Amino acid sequence: MKCPKCQAENPDDAEFCSLCYTRFYVQLRSQEIDDAAKRMREKHQGSRLCCPSCREMSPLDTQFCLKCGFVFEDLEALMVSEEEVERIRREKEDLKTKEEETLLSEPVVISADSDGVEIMRNLTDHLAKGLHPRIHARGRNDITYAMKIVALLGQDMRTRGGDVRCRVKLITEGTITHLEDVELEIVLENI
Repeated sequence: MKCPKCQAENPDDAEFCSLCYTRFYVQLRSQEIDDAAKRMREKHQGSRLCCPSCREMSPLDTQFCLKCGFVFEDLEALMVSEEEVERIRREKEDLKTKEEETLLSEPVVISADSDGVEIMRNLTDHLAKGLHPRIHARGRNDITYAMKIVALLGQDMRTRGGDVRCRVKLITEGTITHLEDVELEIVLENI
């Protein structure tokens, strides 16, 4: 078999070119299954194939799961309607939200009088355990102090080869008339 890229001669059963390492197209399914997939796609707009191995959704004309590589053969048995696709998507989002909520630790309330070293030690311990520590700070001075601690923590993590991502959420309810009324929640995540 000749390589379509470099024209080098290769054995007929080769998957890669021996000269340029180009991967040869290997048909995973028969032409009959591919034709059935095309008909299904036209007939069942919005439907997807649900991988029995990892539950990931793939387009109807896909030969294999785009996540785990499972080869699709019995297309009818794996087909999921558009409504079912949406339900499964919502379930995955709900599960992700629940998992994230279980990873959240109790909030650390920071004020300008707080011991920064102890707070950093506490936050580092939570991050090492895979938790997402939360910081609550209210008012200009406390929020500034909290951000300094987060910046120092991030710098410390980078020197150790890691990094920290933070999400900031305004948790003040009602109308804010003064900066001292602002209350923030900072959620940290080890990346």
